[in-house]
Amino acid sequence: MSTDDITPAPNTPILEREPEALAPHMQSNSALVAKTLDRNTHGLLTHLFPDELDQVVRAHEAEQLQTGFEYRRRALRMAVESKLQAVEEMCNHVLVTGKSEIRRKRQEFFAEQKLALEGSMNACAERFQAQIEPRLGTLGAIRNEHLREREEQRLLRAVDDFYDMLDQLGREFLDIIREGVSRG
Repeated sequence: MSTDDITPAPNTPILEREPEALAPHMQSNSALVAKTLDRNTHGLLTHLFPDELDQVVRAHEAEQLQTGFEYRRRALRMAVESKLQAVEEMCNHVLVTGKSEIRRKRQEFFAEQKLALEGSMNACAERFQAQIEPRLGTLGAIRNEHLREREEQRLLRAVDDFYDMLDQLGREFLDIIREGVSRG
């Protein structure tokens, strides 16, 4: 056999190619195999009791097979790992694009809810102001100074409490938006 017989065709699948490290070993082994096969192809005694040359040939064949198997196993492992990496990257891409769509919808939802809350709070504030202004205006009608001061303090405290409550509701709504989910 010549060196050309050992070199695989370029279109040979990678798993059927022999590693380059085997080339010198395969050349000397090929000559021994050919010589031994020509001489002792059908002898039962030579098969059962091989001479030194036959033992060397069999040892080289076993090494060649073992090296070929190791090479194919490594190539297969690399192929499997590259396929797994491609699948992982594809899944990550799907997750990222899916998450971004979910985030966009969530942000739109919360923005709409925030607007609705602001509108509701504004309407409540307007109703409160409509009720409190006439009462504040009638303070001048109270003749007793002590009663007038107490009523003014009560009304001003009601105004402060009402606006504090609106601020608290706004903060709590924002806290809900900022809440996260964890696997904890």
